[in-house]
Amino acid sequence: MVTESEHTAPGAGQVADDYLTLALLASGLASMLRRRERAGAGQPDDGDGLLPAAWRTAFGRLWWRCHEQGVAPLGNDLDLLALCAHPLAAWPVALSLSDQDLQSSLLVDGELSGLAEQSTRLAPSVDVESEWIENRVYEALRTAASENGGEDGETDRAYAALRRLLIDRPFLTDRDLKKLERQFRAADRHGTTYLRRLIEMAYVARPAQGPQVIIRCVGCGNILADHDSRCATPGCVDQPAESVTVTPLAAIFEQHRATRRFVHDPGLVEARILDRLSASDLSRRVRVTAYPALDTLDVLIEFLRLDGDGTDVVETWGVDAKDQTSPRLLGRMFRWPDTLPCDRHFLVLPHHRARQIGYIADLKAELEGRTDGVEVVDEKRLVALVTDRARRLGR
Repeated sequence: MVTESEHTAPGAGQVADDYLTLALLASGLASMLRRRERAGAGQPDDGDGLLPAAWRTAFGRLWWRCHEQGVAPLGNDLDLLALCAHPLAAWPVALSLSDQDLQSSLLVDGELSGLAEQSTRLAPSVDVESEWIENRVYEALRTAASENGGEDGETDRAYAALRRLLIDRPFLTDRDLKKLERQFRAADRHGTTYLRRLIEMAYVARPAQGPQVIIRCVGCGNILADHDSRCATPGCVDQPAESVTVTPLAAIFEQHRATRRFVHDPGLVEARILDRLSASDLSRRVRVTAYPALDTLDVLIEFLRLDGDGTDVVETWGVDAKDQTSPRLLGRMFRWPDTLPCDRHFLVLPHHRARQIGYIADLKAELEGRTDGVEVVDEKRLVALVTDRARRLGR
């Protein structure tokens, strides 16, 4: 958590945490990009005409860093803005960050990088449009689940189905939406289904009628500009593109950038885990619950007693899956929920993160002393552990 004293303290002795400086820089950049977007749309600036406070504070912290290291301070804000497009390791001032994070920049092609997006979470007081949309999407998701649910766990099942919809369907047509509305029928007093309200919040509608060719990534399903475009989704390196034809009545819904970055993309590893653990070879011995207690965890794994009626739970594991750029920032922000009792707690990484040199070591180092009893494994290792435990308990 960023405290008020850390935001305002100007002294050299108070700038030891370069991850806080990173968070302030990223938040300042997000605010400036938001202003640029509003200006491009002809909307008035909602600021005071000055550079964002987070950016100004970060500039001051960097000035003190330069002073400590005997390095010439940055000349002005434009110099700092230009540096944001370069790897942090190439900056003239040495920042105390992990080797992996130092290889990243804060801006890529004029937009926030994955590291910058993640860093903004350390400065939640900054009004970032993407964060606002993300929160609204989850609010609409919970409301749609509640209105379509009922007694005996129906709300949890509706939530899991709708959450999975956002992962499996980065785009859909108005025809698809009408079909889904027959499954999720609950509507407000104006007759608008809560499902439609969720889709309109999480997606952007564009007019389209008749057959439409969509080019998408085979790995994650996200829309690509053409067959030669490279998918920017983490873990989708060298995945091919494919063409699919859809036939909307009047519109195609494409996921909002915030939905894609904060819900769909990190949800891909969750979907892979759920699909593998729900496979038929494990289904008799393991009960898998997706997003239990309205997303308190990503997966609840219950091992069943085989000599009973299949409902006797002998052991419970909890899973929280994370796909984030910086292991250090992930370790700082990670908290295990205490509301669901589990015998073992797993922080699960997608394979493309776990295989990065130093990622798991940096994450464990940051978690040490913050969260006890959490095991860090990758998605393949988790499935192997579950399979082995189910076999042992079934003897």
